[in-house]
Amino acid sequence: MSLLATLALAASGAASGAVLPHCSWDKPGVNPFMGDVVAAVDRYTDIPAATRAKLKERMKKRDYDELVSIQRDGIKGNAQYGSEIRDMHFGANNVCKTVSRAKWSAKLEERGLVYCEDGQCILVPTVCRNVSRIDRMPAKAAAPGGGSNSATGDSQAPLEFEPTSAGPLAAPGSFAAGAGGGSDVAPLLPGSVFTSSAPAAPLGSFGPGGGASPIAPPGAPSLPPGPAPVVPEPGTWALLLAGLTALGFIARRRQH
Repeated sequence: MSLLATLALAASGAASGAVLPHCSWDKPGVNPFMGDVVAAVDRYTDIPAATRAKLKERMKKRDYDELVSIQRDGIKGNAQYGSEIRDMHFGANNVCKTVSRAKWSAKLEERGLVYCEDGQCILVPTVCRNVSRIDRMPAKAAAPGGGSNSATGDSQAPLEFEPTSAGPLAAPGSFAAGAGGGSDVAPLLPGSVFTSSAPAAPLGSFGPGGGASPIAPPGAPSLPPGPAPVVPEPGTWALLLAGLTALGFIARRRQH
């Protein structure tokens, strides 16, 4: 949170659990949430208890809907979200009702996990674990001809990696558990593979042993075997030998 918000909190003499009306989220990760990420949902008393219970259960398992990109002017994901972030937890157990990102640069980007149940969505930024609330927009109708809309795409597909410091499973005493972690892991695109840092040999090239390189990317489809070499039949050899003999005989007659 900004220095202004910190000073305002100190001046008011508020203890742990204070609620500020407005904060400027200038530097994500500087004042991370140090409390229980799952239990923080219970402070949203306007969410029905049954919905909070479902959200908390999914958060314990890290069964998130998707990993989104938090930017200055919006939240980008498979689904469509409102740009507003509110009720953000920070510090020991403090909450900011409205959160501004106006001082972010246009290129600044943070990632966050989204959990949605019964129209209520929780956002957990991976850089600081500042449990917050966002709104998911209603899905648009499918385009004519059966085309799918990006908002109704594969938002439930599981990610292929485990984001850091995004839930209650961080090791006790670790930096991730204490400060929300600072590492930022790039998501893997569906179908992507890890490759060696060495440049790949071009097709048809030869390896150190003189043979064609057999290395192919993991998961690449196998190529069908080429045609087997044709072995001439014995009759073909006999005809070839007879032809060569006749040519030799004619050549000798012409010399005489």
